[in-house]
Amino acid sequence: MKPNAVHRVPAGLEEYAGDKQFATTLARGLELLRCFTPDRPILGNSELAQMLQLPKATISRLTYTLMCLGYLAGTEFYGKYQLGAATLSVGYPLLAQFSLRRIARPLMLELANLHRCTVSIGIRDRFSMVYIEVIRASNRRVHAHDVGSTHPLVGTALGRAYLMGCSAAAREAVLNQLRVKDAAQWEAYGARAMENFKDFVQFGCCTSVGEVLADVQAVAVPLGRVNNVDVAAINCTFQGRPMDLDWLRNEIAPQLQALARQIS
Repeated sequence: MKPNAVHRVPAGLEEYAGDKQFATTLARGLELLRCFTPDRPILGNSELAQMLQLPKATISRLTYTLMCLGYLAGTEFYGKYQLGAATLSVGYPLLAQFSLRRIARPLMLELANLHRCTVSIGIRDRFSMVYIEVIRASNRRVHAHDVGSTHPLVGTALGRAYLMGCSAAAREAVLNQLRVKDAAQWEAYGARAMENFKDFVQFGCCTSVGEVLADVQAVAVPLGRVNNVDVAAINCTFQGRPMDLDWLRNEIAPQLQALARQIS
């Protein structure tokens, strides 16, 4: 093991290296849990060590501890883990505190039924948007689109609307971080996002048409702060119908804006 390995922060958190107030071991454990996704539900120590760029011995201690606490569970595959029930128990109180969801559900359902679409509310998690409420009326299933699922911040209408709901200084700070820490996302979606930001002045909404998924289009508007803490946004998502940017802006966006005014 290299001499400084014991103090090494997980990949992506290098700015905290040397910060005496930063609990490195806690950060390692939390970042380890974040490695598990719907696309990667089962992982082993070697994979986790590579993803976090930490020694395998360190990862082994972390996975053992997280298993003891119920945040990880064993699988039928030797040496492989999946998320445990304790992670769900930790997440639910956060969802429960968003009382806005209860107010919004009937209004979201009305709009979803009207257009046979999915209406969702999301907040930011680093460089992604995470859904805190999803109301689906269409029989068409939008890929990985449920409460707790995440999508790229600048690749989605929801993420762009979130950014337009932030102050100019906060928005610029997030974008500057993203350019450095998630260059691939910026390369893929940054130019279109910047066009969206300019269009927002005229249309009051953000759109994404076939950018993340080829047959999905969406329109979103800022929702303001929920519980006076998190900036949120709300969107309408359509899958499997002809792409139509003008329709999103001129027909769907005004109805979404009206809904946002009712619940914010």
